[in-house]
Amino acid sequence: MLTLHSDRLLLRQLTLEDATPTYAAWLNDPEVNRFLEVRHQPHTIETCRQFIADTNASTNHHLFGIFLAESGQHIGNIKLGFIDRRTSTGQVSLFLGEKRAWNHGYATEAIRLVTSFGFNQIGLIRIEAGMYDENLGSLRAFLKLGYSVEGYFRQKYILADRRVGSFWLAVLKEEWRHG
Repeated sequence: MLTLHSDRLLLRQLTLEDATPTYAAWLNDPEVNRFLEVRHQPHTIETCRQFIADTNASTNHHLFGIFLAESGQHIGNIKLGFIDRRTSTGQVSLFLGEKRAWNHGYATEAIRLVTSFGFNQIGLIRIEAGMYDENLGSLRAFLKLGYSVEGYFRQKYILADRRVGSFWLAVLKEEWRHG
């Protein structure tokens, strides 16, 4: 099974057994899903299992659970997806569902691991990410790792009944200095 690890985190391919009541509850929690497009529909263990199965069946997506190395606790997910082998590009998306894991640098660490994996093991030359303009935590994490803002889309999404913009970021393999 594909795994990536750092001192504090273990990222491993998500399995159907990881579709737990806790995982489904994260996706239904308005505080957790605030910046996720999946917030528009209810989630169950079965919808989580179907997402995991569909994503794992694709050769263009790598879906990892983010686990604390010390305890093995599942705290969120990260995906390197929309991989285009012709252009050697992909996109990173993630969420931390376990609120006690917020503001500890785990997202930055997971992004670093997945970006290194994309460049060094898959052979990508460009990795992208997008986020709502109010998701400053994600923006800071990506910028800290050398991603650059390449675009801003005005009034792209609806968040709490109002229009918000989104940032589009990318990093090139030749710029990557973090592993």
